[in-house]
Amino acid sequence: MTQHSVRSTADTVQEFFNRFGVGDLPGLPELFAERTELVVAGAPVVPWTGHLVGRHEVEGYFQRFVAAVDTQRFDVERIAVDGEDAFVLGEFSHKIVSTGKSFSGPFAIRITVRDGLIQRYQTFEDSYAAATAFDGS
Repeated sequence: MTQHSVRSTADTVQEFFNRFGVGDLPGLPELFAERTELVVAGAPVVPWTGHLVGRHEVEGYFQRFVAAVDTQRFDVERIAVDGEDAFVLGEFSHKIVSTGKSFSGPFAIRITVRDGLIQRYQTFEDSYAAATAFDGS
């Protein structure tokens, strides 16, 4: 009998950042559960904010994100794992493609993994700075 191994929380999170880092957007959805939740608070003017449910939403979410920004810096400083939860801390700097404005700061991401798949992905960042950078005035 063949035993199927399931990725650990740490391995799943590391694989997510590996794929995202090399621009493998089509490969990201397979790391997410069918009924996954993506939660990013912020103003509607920021195209990657909202509460999305379902694996089918994942690819569109990340496509909107990478189309909207020119990432100047994205540094993961620490990943801490506690059971099925991983907490990612880092700093970023993005330039908004449509306005040319930049914003930067710290971020935190909470990723919940069950059975080797991401069940919940929630980002915390300076949503005011993001909205201001999208303001065309």
